[in-house]
Amino acid sequence: MSGADTPPPVSIERAPPANDQIAEVVVTATKRKKSLRDIPASITEFDGSTLEEQGKQNLTDYLQQAPGVTLTSIAPSFPRISMRGISTDTSGLSPLPSPTGIFIGDVAFSDPYISNVQPDLAAFDLASVDVLKGPQGTLFGGAALAGAIRYVLNDPVYGEWQGRAFTQYDRPKGGSSALSSGVMANLPLYRDSLALRLGYVRRHYPGVIDLTDPTPEKNVDHGSGNQYRAILAWQPIDALEFKLTHLSQTYGAPNASPITDNPDRRENSHQVLPAPIHNKFQLDSLQINWDIIDSVRAVSLSSYTTKNASVMADATSALIGQPPPGYPAALGAFSTFHDDSKAFAQELRLQSNGSGPLDWLIGAYFYDYSVRFDILADTILHQTLIGHDSVLDTLLAGGSLDPNELYNKSSLLYASSKPKAQERALFFDISDTFWDTLELEAGARIYSTQVKGGFYGTGLLALAENRGQDIHYENNEIKENGISPKFTATWHFTHDISVYTQAARGFRFGGLQSVPSTPTNHVPPVYKSDSLWNYEIGLRTAWLRNRLHADLTAFDIEYKNPQLGQTTTGLPFNYTDNVGGARSKGLEASVLWLTPIPGLMLSLDGALTDSRTTKPFTASNGDEVSPGTQMPGAAKSQYSAELNYFVPIGSFDLGARLNYVYIGKGYSDIVHSVTINDYGTLNAGITLGSSAWALQPMLAFNVSNILDKTAVVGGGTDISIVQTSVTSYQLNMPRAYSARLSLSF
Repeated sequence: MSGADTPPPVSIERAPPANDQIAEVVVTATKRKKSLRDIPASITEFDGSTLEEQGKQNLTDYLQQAPGVTLTSIAPSFPRISMRGISTDTSGLSPLPSPTGIFIGDVAFSDPYISNVQPDLAAFDLASVDVLKGPQGTLFGGAALAGAIRYVLNDPVYGEWQGRAFTQYDRPKGGSSALSSGVMANLPLYRDSLALRLGYVRRHYPGVIDLTDPTPEKNVDHGSGNQYRAILAWQPIDALEFKLTHLSQTYGAPNASPITDNPDRRENSHQVLPAPIHNKFQLDSLQINWDIIDSVRAVSLSSYTTKNASVMADATSALIGQPPPGYPAALGAFSTFHDDSKAFAQELRLQSNGSGPLDWLIGAYFYDYSVRFDILADTILHQTLIGHDSVLDTLLAGGSLDPNELYNKSSLLYASSKPKAQERALFFDISDTFWDTLELEAGARIYSTQVKGGFYGTGLLALAENRGQDIHYENNEIKENGISPKFTATWHFTHDISVYTQAARGFRFGGLQSVPSTPTNHVPPVYKSDSLWNYEIGLRTAWLRNRLHADLTAFDIEYKNPQLGQTTTGLPFNYTDNVGGARSKGLEASVLWLTPIPGLMLSLDGALTDSRTTKPFTASNGDEVSPGTQMPGAAKSQYSAELNYFVPIGSFDLGARLNYVYIGKGYSDIVHSVTINDYGTLNAGITLGSSAWALQPMLAFNVSNILDKTAVVGGGTDISIVQTSVTSYQLNMPRAYSARLSLSF
């Protein structure tokens, strides 16, 4: 159970092994080590070193080649992910927690109350990124309704000195340049029983959006951040291992908004105020693995996470509609939110070590979460006259009237909430093999969730909607409980051909609203959990002496009580409501072929998804949404094709890559205000490295979106207080070049 006998996942995208067969991929996505092709589920694994060679810097880059998955992101650490067509909101700043969970190892970063920062790790020194499609409620609870994205970190290696470093230069067409760097050191502190792995990455993100009015500025959406990692592993005896992990990440941008007012050009002529973003998260965890006997292992995982986000958005258009040319910033309006959360989780489980036909796991889970969430909407003029450090603030200092209270009451809106959430659960998963051909698996999670807290709202809008009174309640609460079962059956017709079936349930927390609930705005004070049942059947085949893999998966999802992002009247603020229902059906296919040409590998992946509403409802803007409406974020079709070629040249290894990725047409919201995606990109790269030279240098050159296609990938239409509509767009990245140098020592 030491780091030495726990090999990291092996990439299927790297050079074929000496025996000229597709290498086995071992993952821990089910909380146990298992061959990827033996798991009765649809899982895509991206090898960390391959992502590095391809110059991938964030989740948007990682997920491009995972058909059935789409992503929009207003800034790093604010992704909105649709998996198998299950998503109800694509806005990067939506308060609605994502239906797709993001994990570091087995630690969840999803938010039960309101969406906050999500990990967007650099590929440097990652073992892999695993994409688990379909609900993962049995093992991962309310954090993975539609599926999960799971980062797997490289563990310390006992008894071995290691070091790596990289620097990468990125330059998009028409944008600013960016230079990122990182370093890793593996330190054997004591014999073969104590080791420390340290890592640091400094990332810069290029800007591509230009402001044209009122003050022209180019590439305003650039940003940067740091990532720190330290993992200490100690194995005092063969049967016992401790792993202590610390990971933190920061990001900041002076004007992070990637919004344009034109679907064809990366420019904005109506942004009056900047939109700075600052966020950070931190993970500290302790995992203890104890082999009680040869066939039974006990695992304890304790984790503590904190997340902090501070975001300002230009709300001028929401107040007055499209600002005229030359509109002064002094008359602009803004909205800000501050989101500070912390969570403690404890998981205890007993499990088999996988040495026999009976594979089992049983565990208990406790999760405790709290957050402070503040919203402020106001005008620059009012803030200047009455806000902090104003003349009035100075005059009132030391008096009986609180200047902060006066400012909050006379602003457009000030709101604050401090909810808490908990999940308690018992879970199990057991599988057995019969007649060497039939494997049956059953599992379930019995859970109880609770969200409770208060809300305080004031300001002109809140007072107007609440008959001149502040909005103040303290004891809102929602309690829910249920069972999320999973059943699978796998038939191994031969060693190379198998078929599996699966039925699994997933759920997501219900919660409290993050905006005022008043008699006039019709915002419900709480919303219920949503849930789904996923039914799928998969075919796994291997041919040509394991040189060709061809897989096919069909799924059918019934989605109940979807949590939908809605918008209040007046100054638009997002809130959440349960509406209607939906159904998603689709096919996923993949082919991986080691061709007869030595070193040449071909991979093909595709997905067809039909995700639509099943019940009518009325959206907050008054539009009637009829049954059969395509769900937000869903793409009807996606596919990718990639050629990889590896050849040794003397003491060097040369690699070349060419791929094409297409994402089908979708919509940004349930009322289809903006059409998104429906575009393809051609990408290529070349690597040159040598393990025989000192420092084992590797150079990688990559170019993405070679044909420089421009497409809308997000956006929406808002109605201002004066009842005019303003439509904004998010565009994909233009053609971009990257050059990367990596060293190992």
